[in-house]
Amino acid sequence: MKSLKRLLFSILSSAALCCAASGLHAASAVRVIVTNWGGETVSVIDPALDRQVSEIKTGAKPHGVCIAPDGKTIYVANEGDGTVSFIDPVKNAVFATIEVGTSPHQLEVSADGRFLFIPINGSDTLAVVDVAGRRIVKSVTVGRAPHIAMRSGDGRTIYVTSEGDAKTVLVDAASLAVVGEIPIFGQPRVPAWSQDGRKVYQTIRWLNGALVVDVASRKVVNRITLGEPLFASDGKDAHGLAVSPDGAELWLTTQTTHDVTVIGTADQQVRGRFPVGRDPNWVAFTPDGKLAAVSNTASGDVSIINVAARNVVRTVKVGKAPKRLTIGTVEVAP
Repeated sequence: MKSLKRLLFSILSSAALCCAASGLHAASAVRVIVTNWGGETVSVIDPALDRQVSEIKTGAKPHGVCIAPDGKTIYVANEGDGTVSFIDPVKNAVFATIEVGTSPHQLEVSADGRFLFIPINGSDTLAVVDVAGRRIVKSVTVGRAPHIAMRSGDGRTIYVTSEGDAKTVLVDAASLAVVGEIPIFGQPRVPAWSQDGRKVYQTIRWLNGALVVDVASRKVVNRITLGEPLFASDGKDAHGLAVSPDGAELWLTTQTTHDVTVIGTADQQVRGRFPVGRDPNWVAFTPDGKLAAVSNTASGDVSIINVAARNVVRTVKVGKAPKRLTIGTVEVAP
């Protein structure tokens, strides 16, 4: 019996060593990553536990955030010092920082993880960064005050909003050339794809609602209006929006009324509305669609929401003036 136990222990120990050597020991989990624009950190939230599990120092005024497709790196654009931070989600620490230009905003990563696309608000360009080399390989002129970069569902096109020129510019993800544009007829704020990739929902300044853009014709074809809220001098009405993983609902945050509106994508009718924190900025869903998260800039917290019940189940305190957030599966410590 003792010899059998020793044999089993030896086998299990060898298996553990092999797994460690091959990297199979790495675990993965869903995390909410929030940029605390009023400071120099990002907050990492475990939505299953409804709590912050880490706060990571990046650069000044972290603005945009995205996750590599393999979940091994988190990228943060630091608006205040013109840099991008590369974060290891296992160690919850920055392992590289590169300079990219004046006032980088909401960045995107290519479908294969090779490139970062970073709107450089201060120079009217889209910086394309080679991730492995950690260097800019091209700067693409995309119009005045580029704000947000968003990858198409098939990964072939990067959509870049230009607030200064009231348009969205289309950049080919392979050739890195501008291949078209969409007139928005207003200062574009946040875009979100429909599940089938045929439409883009787009918030603009001074509209409590969203435009509906037809991708094939590259035209605005409809407008969703939610009524006039309190007047905002800078047009901060509707801001963040996201389509649920099942494609059935569009969730939209209104900064002046501090709430989220749920809209059916089939009929574009309001299905519900509920309060969150003050000045809600961004909204995103967990991959399974059971939870959502909203960053609240004025109250310095994140609302964790039960999607089916449409109510806030927990408010998680984060850093100062949280803006962007993303939700995805990342590598974590086992």
